[in-house]
Amino acid sequence: MQITRVYGDTDFITGLRAIAATMVVIIHTGAFSELGLLGQSITLAGKYGVDIFFVISGFTIAKTFGEATSYRHYLFRRLMRIVPLYWMMLVVATLLWRSGQFTLPYWMQFYDVGPDFYNLIVHMTMLSYLDYRIANSLLGVEWSIPIEVFWYVVMPTVLFLGRTIPRTLLAVIGFLLLTAILSYISKEIFGTSRPISWSPVASGHLFFIGVLAFYLRQKLEGVEGRQVTFWIAGALVGYGVAMALDFGGRDALIAVATAILIVFVTPARAGWLTKALTARPMLFVGSVSYSLYLTHLLVTHVLTDLQLVPQAGLVTFAVVLAISLALSTLTYVMVERPTNELGRRIVRKREMAQA
Repeated sequence: MQITRVYGDTDFITGLRAIAATMVVIIHTGAFSELGLLGQSITLAGKYGVDIFFVISGFTIAKTFGEATSYRHYLFRRLMRIVPLYWMMLVVATLLWRSGQFTLPYWMQFYDVGPDFYNLIVHMTMLSYLDYRIANSLLGVEWSIPIEVFWYVVMPTVLFLGRTIPRTLLAVIGFLLLTAILSYISKEIFGTSRPISWSPVASGHLFFIGVLAFYLRQKLEGVEGRQVTFWIAGALVGYGVAMALDFGGRDALIAVATAILIVFVTPARAGWLTKALTARPMLFVGSVSYSLYLTHLLVTHVLTDLQLVPQAGLVTFAVVLAISLALSTLTYVMVERPTNELGRRIVRKREMAQA
């Protein structure tokens, strides 16, 4: 049974998803935190894996909406892509925490909330960002999923803002300014900026960067030679610097570097990089990356709670990654892929009925 997804000349993006998911596992397991300043920097950079996911999502929204026959069909396919598995994992986590066999997750304890009916329902309606106390309480990573859904719904109406570099820059600057203003107001009212940092507003600029990458990839598909090499090399250097050095703005550097790779990488223009990103292990991890993203922190919590692994370190990272990949393969085969295919079949039938 084939696990890997196939997207043609954008298969390398599956490899980028593998990197993003692994980065998130790295920070949640403290993978290299015991290996000096460099190890700590690489570990902390793991949180920017979510930024890579958001940039890729912006690209995917523009691509899939352009290929869809209608907004309704596009949105249905997008929701079938992520909602069923998300709902299942929410129920699993709620039952796990309500069993009383494990300590409650960090954010649940921090905000003194519980795995109750309200928490579950608000998550399942994709509105959990409206209550920051529960926004990241069940899975520990789920704050990002309602943000994805928000931009699935909204982005098609404002795709024109990402068609040119000037418009995208205006959108990016606008969202950054709005985030700063709302964060200040949030701190004054709630004493924290999390109501904004865990909201769609704070990530809007990343989705627009992804949209711009989609249009630039089309516009610059004929560019060859040193210019392409320069941009790709610059992106890879940017990744390296952002991973190795802890400084303000490395999240932006990673986002821009991701967009540059999306624009320029093709088998013909960067065969060596394409081969690296589409190697079988990369395609495998990238194909199950959504399942891996949702499951790994539950695995980490349970293993550390049972004292089966250390609190952090390479051993924890290796064990959590191995178990999470095994579980993710199961959820991908049994839930994610079947519901994806169901979404495709339903859309095809509706399209045929309308033809």
